[in-house]
Amino acid sequence: MGDPLDDMRRLGRFCLLAFGVSWLCWGGAVLAPGAAPVLKGLGGFGPAVAALVLVRRRPAERRALLRRLVQWRIPLRVYLLALVLPVAGIVLALVLTRALTGAGAILPQHMPPWVPLLVFGYVLVFSVAGEELGWRGLALPLLLARLGPVAASLSLGVVWAAWHAPLFLLPGDFHGAIPPLLFGAQVVASSLVYTHLHRTAGGSLIPAHLFHAVFNSAVGLFPLLPQVRGGDVTALAVAVGLLCLLAFWLALVMRRRAA
Repeated sequence: MGDPLDDMRRLGRFCLLAFGVSWLCWGGAVLAPGAAPVLKGLGGFGPAVAALVLVRRRPAERRALLRRLVQWRIPLRVYLLALVLPVAGIVLALVLTRALTGAGAILPQHMPPWVPLLVFGYVLVFSVAGEELGWRGLALPLLLARLGPVAASLSLGVVWAAWHAPLFLLPGDFHGAIPPLLFGAQVVASSLVYTHLHRTAGGSLIPAHLFHAVFNSAVGLFPLLPQVRGGDVTALAVAVGLLCLLAFWLALVMRRRAA
């Protein structure tokens, strides 16, 4: 186990770098709309860049971090959880919303079967790959070494939610149509799910990447967000509520196992 003070300093440097790279790019996107698509994409790689900078002079740690990107020998149930849970949760939320309101679509619009795969691949490469190497690759292990899994998850969740803040200012970005508090609750609650995947997979980063990419893809494909429901946030609120219930249950499980 490393020095606690050194770990916290590294975590602080990681956050400064991740926020600095991302917010600089996203701020540029606000000021230069013509370059917004490129700058927005580059900003998403702030956490990964920060992680790689911090391990650049630690060869053993760098190799271990990168090895976790291809650590595929993990329980099958973890793969299934990462791939199925996001879609199942969103479908359940849409079914409950229909039952509560009597209105609203449940399934995505008809599309060729290759479209979801294309969306998943795009999200994985150009969005998720820039985040998880930092959040779950570097930051989470540092926090887990000093805090219990619940406190580590909640702390990282708050930081992760705050990192997204400039995206709410980008014209045309989907974040602008989502209530910030609802978005923050979703990020903090999902952080407990990521920690559960991380621990049950022995630190492998594959489940986190899969879960993140499936979740983001499903949110975009299914009729969940307010902008595709005439501004109605009911479905999103139900989905976040279900996620919070799952997070609460996982927190109880983590505390019981740590006792």
